[in-house]
Amino acid sequence: MKEKLRIAVMGAGAIARLNGRALLSIPEAEICAISNHHPEKAAALAAELGIECPVYADWKPMLEREKPDAAAIFLPHYLHLPAFLDCAAAGVDVIIEKALALDWDECRTMMDAAERSGIRATVCHTQRYNAVYIAAKEYMAAHPELGRLLGVVDGINYNYFWQGRSPWQLSQAQSGGGIALNYGVHQLDRVHWLMGDKTAELTIKYLREKPGYEIYSSYAMQGVTLGGVPYSITCAGYSGPFIAGTRLAFENGVLECSLVENGFHPYGLYFGNTETGRFAAQGPLLPNDAHDMYVRQFRAAADYILGRTDEPPVPLSWAAEMVRLAVSGFPEK
Repeated sequence: MKEKLRIAVMGAGAIARLNGRALLSIPEAEICAISNHHPEKAAALAAELGIECPVYADWKPMLEREKPDAAAIFLPHYLHLPAFLDCAAAGVDVIIEKALALDWDECRTMMDAAERSGIRATVCHTQRYNAVYIAAKEYMAAHPELGRLLGVVDGINYNYFWQGRSPWQLSQAQSGGGIALNYGVHQLDRVHWLMGDKTAELTIKYLREKPGYEIYSSYAMQGVTLGGVPYSITCAGYSGPFIAGTRLAFENGVLECSLVENGFHPYGLYFGNTETGRFAAQGPLLPNDAHDMYVRQFRAAADYILGRTDEPPVPLSWAAEMVRLAVSGFPEK
C-alpha cells in the first residue's frame, strides 16, 4: 500500500486553484507537476499554491517524465476523454472533475479504458461533501420515524453568464451544453445520493433563450426512481439572488437543505412537520466553507487511490450515469 501520493495536475484554471489548495491539505498528497497549454498559467498556479514543481505545456510528456502515482484532471469537459485515455495508457490512477465527459459514449470509452488498464479512478462530485447534505443523510438514517420518502425538489438560480466566464463554458461543443451539463450533473448527483436510488424515468426540457449564446440557459427535469419516488430539478442561469437547495418530503415531515444565505433560510439543514408548523434548524454542522468541502472530497479520493479502501468514493459508472441523464434530452447529433 502506498504511503505517499505524487499527483500531476492537468489544468490551471479556477477549479484547479480550489482543488489544488484542497489537495495540499491532504498530508500524503504532493503535487509533483502541473500542465496547461499556457505553461505560464501552470507556473502561476504553482506560485499561488506555494509549491515548486515542473510545469508543462502538454500533459503527455508530463506523464512520461514525472511518472506520477495519479493525475488530477481539472481540464475543460472536451479534454476529459483524451486526458483520461492517456492516463490509462500510462497506468496512472485518476481523480477527475465532473462532468466525467461530454456524453454517454465518451463515458463508456473511459470506463472501458479504466477496466483494461486496471487503474483506479474516481470523480469529483463535490456537492455530496457539503456539510448540509452530509447532515441530511445522517438525519434520515437516524430518524426512521420520518416514514416513506414521497418526493424531492431541487432548485438553482444562478447568473451563469457573468462577465469573465471561461469561453469554453459558453461553447456547446466544448462544454457539452453549458449549464445543462455543468450544473445538471451536480443536481442529479446530490438528489440521487440523498435518495440512495436510481432513475427509472426522466423527462427534461432545456431552454436556450439567452441572446448571443449557443449553450442552454436553463432546464427542468422530472424523474421517478426505481423505488417509485418522484423528483424535480430546475436550474435557471439568469439574474437574481443565488438560490440553491433541496427539499425532501416524507410522510411525517420535510427536510430543507439550504446551501446559501439569501434572505430565505440561512445556510443549514431544517426540519418541519404539521405538528410544529415551522421549520427548525438542525445541527451542529461540520465546517463548510468551500475549502472544507473540497478537502473532504480529496481525503476520500486519496484514501481510495492509496489503496486504503477498494470502493471508489464516486465510481466512474455513477458519474457516467449522471452524464447520461443530464444530456438524455439533448437533440440527436
